[in-house]
Amino acid sequence: MTVFVNVFDQLASVALVARKAPSTVLRRAYVKAYRDWCAETRWLRVNIPGQTVDGTQVYDLGTDPYLEIISVRAMSCGTQPVGVTPQRTIPLKVQDSTLWDPDAPHNCPTRYAYVPEGQVALWPIPDDIYNVLVTVCVQPKEGVAQVPAEPLKKYSSGIEAGALMHLLRIPGQPWSDARMAEKYEAVWNSAVSNGKAEVQRAYNEGSMRARPRPFVVGR
Repeated sequence: MTVFVNVFDQLASVALVARKAPSTVLRRAYVKAYRDWCAETRWLRVNIPGQTVDGTQVYDLGTDPYLEIISVRAMSCGTQPVGVTPQRTIPLKVQDSTLWDPDAPHNCPTRYAYVPEGQVALWPIPDDIYNVLVTVCVQPKEGVAQVPAEPLKKYSSGIEAGALMHLLRIPGQPWSDARMAEKYEAVWNSAVSNGKAEVQRAYNEGSMRARPRPFVVGR
């Protein structure tokens, strides 16, 4: 299960540098840095289990009060309908949906395509009920007061630096300091690069724990 922490509890180091900055401004800068880091690295992931519906191609991946989906990382599907044995799971290949034949016979899906925002399409169109698992990349929603704790175990300093980079570049404020902003930008860029490298090496595979969310038939 994803563990969340309060954003205000993460602001002590940021507030020491950006003195006199209102708490709401600090929070917005921190959440922006966190969101940007997630969008740049695709590090934070959630697994969403579900089932297909006979004759339905598009599926809604559900909603979360704190997180929003930015991409689909991977998807897998059972090779046999639910209840049929033996069961085997295969990875689905991502593909441009414009290449799909709309008249193809319904069958077990072998391809998927992300449908912005927060939906996924399958091909061939399912001919039965199949178990599926979707791994999605997520980021905190704008304005949230809680964020996932997982990235902070390694990247808290980098996300704090990103918040300070934004704060110190606000002109005309008591805490404004363009030169210091450049210093924190270097720390921020390093955190982004390290996060990307970790994803590429698949070091965080299996470290994310999903909170079950509804897998809803798309409308």
